[in-house]
Amino acid sequence: MPSGLGHTPGLRPALSPAVQSLALATIPLSKTEVEYPAIQAMHAASSVTNREEVTAWRGSRPQMVAPQPSGRLFPLHPQAEDQLPQIPIEEVILRRGSTRHFAQQPISFVQLSTLLDRATRGMDADFRGPKGPPLTDLYLIVHAVEELPSGAYVWRNDQPALELLQEGNFRRAAGYLGLGQELPADASVNIFFLADLRPILERWGNRGYRAAQLEAGLMGGKLYLAAYAQGLGATGLTFFDHDVTACFSPQAEGKSVMFLVAVGRSAKQGER
Repeated sequence: MPSGLGHTPGLRPALSPAVQSLALATIPLSKTEVEYPAIQAMHAASSVTNREEVTAWRGSRPQMVAPQPSGRLFPLHPQAEDQLPQIPIEEVILRRGSTRHFAQQPISFVQLSTLLDRATRGMDADFRGPKGPPLTDLYLIVHAVEELPSGAYVWRNDQPALELLQEGNFRRAAGYLGLGQELPADASVNIFFLADLRPILERWGNRGYRAAQLEAGLMGGKLYLAAYAQGLGATGLTFFDHDVTACFSPQAEGKSVMFLVAVGRSAKQGER
């Protein structure tokens, strides 16, 4: 049986022939091009340009210790393996979209637990292992989840459980945090991804911000798929960065917002 790629003993394979430029004609993406120098500068400042930088990137991850819980804990109750929807992933991907209107109706705690359980199972990347703790923390504003008081929560990766930070009706606050839109106010739950960038940047430099963004984006994508697999709706949203951090402080003090996903039951316009 042949060895894996890169581990074949003996003779090396012949070098591949030189690849000539195709120089294919391309169609402009838009009639006019708008350049954003700050984005280009950020991309350059967070790139690795030589072997030494790549070597320094790999290795140990930053030490990130979560504070001890001080609020009421709600252990997750995800669906068992034999109870999960038996829908092919291809069908879920085709079904997945961005919900434009949410009905102010509850989802079950089992559904929310399944969302969090499936979205936070880790990933195999060069900045973290599949079983290591995440770089980002999940903070939730719960409006309508059965068996769960409305309020602000933080997800405890080490439990796993949701810790209640403050009980109350935060629909109006959630709408404001999501740039004044109705979607986060009408959803059943809003899931914010926040990261403490201080140890991340200290360990990895500017490129650490990319890692935190990538991790949040991948977990957000898993939330999307898990929502649509369970017959729910979801949408990613923008937000007022500093106000989101203030909303969940003092627990989230010093953290930066990476991503926001609103989840709930989809509704046609006029049925909210």
